[in-house]
Amino acid sequence: MDKNTPTYRRMDKVILNAFIEVSQEIPFESITVQKITDAALISRYTFYMHFHDKYEVAERIQDDLYQEFIHLIQKEIPAIDATKSTAPDYQQTLEVAIFEFYRKHAAQTQSIINIHTETIDFSGRLKTFLAQNYKSRFPNHENLDLEAMLYANMSMTLAEYYINNANSSITNKSMISSYIYTFLYAIGIHDEQLIQKEYNRFLQIKYPK
Repeated sequence: MDKNTPTYRRMDKVILNAFIEVSQEIPFESITVQKITDAALISRYTFYMHFHDKYEVAERIQDDLYQEFIHLIQKEIPAIDATKSTAPDYQQTLEVAIFEFYRKHAAQTQSIINIHTETIDFSGRLKTFLAQNYKSRFPNHENLDLEAMLYANMSMTLAEYYINNANSSITNKSMISSYIYTFLYAIGIHDEQLIQKEYNRFLQIKYPK
């Protein structure tokens, strides 16, 4: 079967969407091919014409999301003309863009964010990317490896909290930056000027009652 035909790609999408729908109701461990086919209103034969198992479906969602994320970083962020901004300003722009990425792709991300297998670890892939990106933006920071690791883990912790809590109070675009940099400042790893700026904004955030 030609996998490049519009009909084949549409059925791929139907199956992916069915997996996402099912994952909103039950954990990955409880998902079966039968549950996916029931949600997609297709036969098991049709499913196996497209995917080997539920793991391959989750891997496809992960890979598609990661490619979109890389496109965001490599294409859309540079379009803001980051060469004219400071490293801290660029970093905040990046964080806001990541926040919006999660908002736009909430359902897909929710379906795989808590899956951790040998081939599926979306959070791990993003942590690695964020740490490497951070180090490229702040190469002269003291204890750079530790700072980058803490930054990446803090970023993903906040992102996962936002993703897993639909009613999260993290709705302000600057809030993630404020949490991250205030945390780094608290443990003594920071760029003083940047941290003070974020700390001041953090104090001004108004939380919903």
